[in-house]
Amino acid sequence: MPKASESHCNVQVPAHVDARNFQAAVDLLLSHLRRGMRTETVGEMARYVLDEPAHMHALLCILENAAITRPIQKQKAAWVLHRAFQLDQRGLIYHRSALSRVLDSTDDPSVLREILKILANPIWIDLESNSARTALLHLAMDLLYVAELPVAVHYAALQIIQTRAASESEEQAALAGIQSLIQALNQPQNQPKGLFKCATIQESDLRRRLTQKRARTKSPS
Repeated sequence: MPKASESHCNVQVPAHVDARNFQAAVDLLLSHLRRGMRTETVGEMARYVLDEPAHMHALLCILENAAITRPIQKQKAAWVLHRAFQLDQRGLIYHRSALSRVLDSTDDPSVLREILKILANPIWIDLESNSARTALLHLAMDLLYVAELPVAVHYAALQIIQTRAASESEEQAALAGIQSLIQALNQPQNQPKGLFKCATIQESDLRRRLTQKRARTKSPS
C-alpha cells in the first residue's frame, strides 16, 4: 500500500477543494481499493465520494493516474465510481471531461466497462460537447471490432451508439461496426444470445433510420 507521501495525484486540485482533505481522501480510498473488496464496502466508498467534492476529485484522480495505483485499485475505483453514479447521478454531472481522461488513460476492460456504463446513460447527451460526443462515439464503434471484450463492454458500446450517432456518416460507420460484431457473435463457439439479439435489433433500427434519411434527401422540396 502506498504511503501518504507516495500517493500524490498529478492533477490540479480545483481552488474550491481543500488540498489536505483531497490528499486524505486519496489515501483513504487507496487503503480500501483492493482485491476481495466487499459489495458493502463499495457502497460505503460510493457514499463517501458523494459526501464532498474533494472525495470525488480524489477518486477520479486515482482513476486517471496509473503511477500511484495498481491495476486492481483502478478496477475497484471504477466499480466505486459506477456505484456512486447509480446512487446519485448529480455527483458526476460536472466531471464529464474527467471521465474522458479516464477512458484515455486505460486499456483495462474492467475499467472501460464501468466508465462506459456511466457514459451510456442519456443524461450526458445535453451536457457534453460535440467533440466529447464524437470521441466517445468513435471509441464505442472501435470496441465493436474487438470480439474478445466482455459482453458488458459491447452492451455499453451499443447503447452509446444508439444515443450518440447523429449524422448519416456516423450511422453508416456504426452500422458497419454492429455488422462486424454480429458476424463475430454468430459463431458456434461464441453465442451470447442476449447481446446478439440486441445487436441485430440495433442493426435493423439503424438501417431504418438511414433509409428514412435518404428518402427525405431524395424527396422534392
